[in-house]
Amino acid sequence: MEPDEQVPLVHEITEDDQVKTPSLSEQLRARRSEIAEAKEIFLPVTGYEDYGLVGKHRLMDRMEVEKIGRKILGETRERGERNMRILLDTIINSTTGFYLQQGEEEPQEILDDTRGDIHVLSWDDLASYLGWKPNGGEGDARSALYFVFANNEFAIGQYGILLNRWMGNTGLKVDEEFLGEVL
Repeated sequence: MEPDEQVPLVHEITEDDQVKTPSLSEQLRARRSEIAEAKEIFLPVTGYEDYGLVGKHRLMDRMEVEKIGRKILGETRERGERNMRILLDTIINSTTGFYLQQGEEEPQEILDDTRGDIHVLSWDDLASYLGWKPNGGEGDARSALYFVFANNEFAIGQYGILLNRWMGNTGLKVDEEFLGEVL
């Protein structure tokens, strides 16, 4: 050691190296920003988890949901059917595409090679990609959704629960935190 060098005292080292813990208000502000920025989510499609099939959904606003509700009220008054149709239309209208995701990798677009490698964006596209042939040549998005889930309303309901849970709290990582299990 050189004679001009001074050895730092122990209390000097710890004072400089001390990590400042953010205050509660700073932590809450950071969390609020995180929640506010979450406008999209990838949800594993029930029944296709082993293949890494995920649907990308956007956050819908209240006016869109009200519009769906008014439309469905004009279609049926039966409560159970009305609730199912609202769920179906919420799933359909919030979907922005389908992807394959393996582990922590970035999701990759599903490209429909039977239609010129176009991105599979809607439930109609996904159902067609899976071999759906609607009666009369044209189907509707609800029928396509039922086809993808093999007409299993419970599977559709489970998927809808994940979507609704996220829409109610966009800070939630539904694939990790839903009911405390990893999906």
